[in-house]
Amino acid sequence: MKAYLFNAENGLYQGETFEQADMLVNEDGITTIPPPHYEQGQVPVFDTLKREWNLMDVSLVRRLFAGRDST
Repeated sequence: MKAYLFNAENGLYQGETFEQADMLVNEDGITTIPPPHYEQGQVPVFDTLKREWNLMDVSLVRRLFAGRDST
């Protein structure tokens, strides 16, 4: 099944993968909800409480996470 990866701490989209459905149950940072179409200068951010993606401007994301370790 196709799944979408995001940083579990900040929700930033990290890409796509394929996983078996039973492997998704207890995993952080992965969802089967596809991110919305986004354009240059935007980044999808997953809200784990609402279980939905939001689009944010890259410039805002850079300001919000500047100086934080992204690993």
